[in-house]
Amino acid sequence: MNHSENSLPTDFFEKMVENCIFEIFVTDQKGTILYMNPISKFLTGRTDQNIIGRNVCDIVNDGTISDSATLKVLKEKKTCKVVLKSSGGENLVSISSPIFNEKGEIEYVITTAQNSAELNELSNSLIRENLHLQQEIKLLSRMKEEYINSDDIFLSGKVYDHIITELSKVAPLDISILIRGETGTGKTDIAKLVHKLGKNSSGPFIKINCGMIPENLFESELFGYEEGAFTGAAKGGKVGKVELADNGTLFLDEIGELPLSVQVKLLDFIQEKTITRVGGHKKIPINTRIVTATHRDLETMCKEGTFREDLYYRLNVFPITVPPLRTWGNDIYLLALFFLNRYNKKYNGRKTFRADILSHLLCYEWPGNIRELEHILERLWISEDGTELTGEALSVLISPEAKTETTVHCSDIIPLKKAKAELEKQLLINAYHKYKSSYEVAKALDIAQSTVIQLKKKHNI
Repeated sequence: MNHSENSLPTDFFEKMVENCIFEIFVTDQKGTILYMNPISKFLTGRTDQNIIGRNVCDIVNDGTISDSATLKVLKEKKTCKVVLKSSGGENLVSISSPIFNEKGEIEYVITTAQNSAELNELSNSLIRENLHLQQEIKLLSRMKEEYINSDDIFLSGKVYDHIITELSKVAPLDISILIRGETGTGKTDIAKLVHKLGKNSSGPFIKINCGMIPENLFESELFGYEEGAFTGAAKGGKVGKVELADNGTLFLDEIGELPLSVQVKLLDFIQEKTITRVGGHKKIPINTRIVTATHRDLETMCKEGTFREDLYYRLNVFPITVPPLRTWGNDIYLLALFFLNRYNKKYNGRKTFRADILSHLLCYEWPGNIRELEHILERLWISEDGTELTGEALSVLISPEAKTETTVHCSDIIPLKKAKAELEKQLLINAYHKYKSSYEVAKALDIAQSTVIQLKKKHNI
């Protein structure tokens, strides 16, 4: 078969009609059936040998179909639709359209039909999807109304739009959520949102930082202890954090720091939904939502044997990743405005940002992420006497360890996207002059070697 690259095969339309999921009939200007595609045989209950060559009037009269859109077209000379029943008992929606010749006379009539039950199911499916979408939109709107103007949680920008969409699906469900992200990215705020949107939102939100508890105290802190369980145990015993989270949410931050000995007991609790206090024998039923967070690579820890694989799969039912601040792009400015508004309220002021502050926000890597930005902006607000906070003042407060060796100056006003691309190119050129190999360049710029190669190709270096 010969055809050019941009043209369709000569038998393309034949194959398309043959494999169409709709019933297709073609008749001439007198209503004689010239063609029917394979699926028509299933819907009409007749083979093409019984149909082709017959007139549509005949198959209506013999009960093959109860009505005909084709006959209406031949009479009215326009596209017509009918709902009919086939001899096989199928309810069909049939649409017929005329094809006119150069004289304006009907030459052919093309009819398509589909099972009405399938169309109804498709319609119902679309209605269900639309209702689900409306529910999600209402949920997102409610979350925005509750939190967007709050001093507690930032929910603006593309980063959080994606996270909120994910949370709207899983927060109401009783499944474990693992929040992943670098230190300072706001994982605790996400955990609080999960609690607010969950079934146990009226209950307590109990947070445990697994990296802050000495190993020998882990079990008693989590599960509590009975009086006399060990030397120094408080009179009357103590209720553990897990028990305090009953009918609420238990947030285990830095779960990667949990000792192996306690991991076993945590797994038992998740599976059995009961705990036993240290020194006790009574099983206490607990109903709590488990939310965990980590900046560690749990998959690697599982391979190394420092984190139980069975516990990992129990906790990682639905993972949510919070991206680092350096990847936020212009959304970082929205976050900075959020903090500025907070400090204006806190310290009863009306300070603003000068336009040059955005470039400094974008150029800095923010190793401490949101937490670092929050603290630096508060120091900036307090240290500056004027009402305008500048990029120059911000750069003075940025930690020297995270600064680059040179300062970037812009001699003219150019689009930010173009400025960033030019800086990217210059950094790459300077790094290659000094290090030569892509491996060393990647190490110096603190990016992946594959990224270096992509950038080199992008800038034709």
